[in-house]
Amino acid sequence: MVILMMRNLILYSTLLCLLSACTSGESPEKETETQPLTAREAVIQSLPPVEIQLKEITPESLPAEIEKHRGKVVFVDYWATWCPMCLDSFHHLSEWHQEYAAKGLVILAINLDEDNVSNRKVVHEYLTEQRAPFENFISTVKPDVKRDEKFGIEGSTLPFCQIYNREGELAVTLGNVNPERLYGELSISAALTQLFPETKSAETVSK
Repeated sequence: MVILMMRNLILYSTLLCLLSACTSGESPEKETETQPLTAREAVIQSLPPVEIQLKEITPESLPAEIEKHRGKVVFVDYWATWCPMCLDSFHHLSEWHQEYAAKGLVILAINLDEDNVSNRKVVHEYLTEQRAPFENFISTVKPDVKRDEKFGIEGSTLPFCQIYNREGELAVTLGNVNPERLYGELSISAALTQLFPETKSAETVSK
């Protein structure tokens, strides 16, 4: 009788442990919750993958690159992998490309990391991840204040951009020096709207 009672007790304890594991324990196959995409990730995923061509550029060769696109608005953006603000806003270049390329916008993104094999690999991988659909360059000039001055980068600080009108004239510069011309999504969007008045007119008519 005692042995039978012991067996029943062991069986009862085993069943109780199994039930407890099923109700309160975590299943090893528990599904992970899908995190919503950030605005930046959504922009990148909306782009088709592209094969990145990282071309070389210098302050002396930049004017010829701009002149190639005479008749279009040329947006020259300077960035570097060590510049957090550049990386945070980089996806906006793709948004502006999508919105204005068919209307005559050309984006020249110029990387200012020190030019070497290791950095070229990092830059190329980043641009590939970003699916950057515009023209991409890397400066082959040693990074210093003189190089930045030749490029026209105010205060030698990033991010910085220059926007040229359809006549090849420098129309807008935005950076981190002049508080009235700060680099940012809103200021650049406003500048592009001014340079593409037909887009603004179309929006007004649609309303």
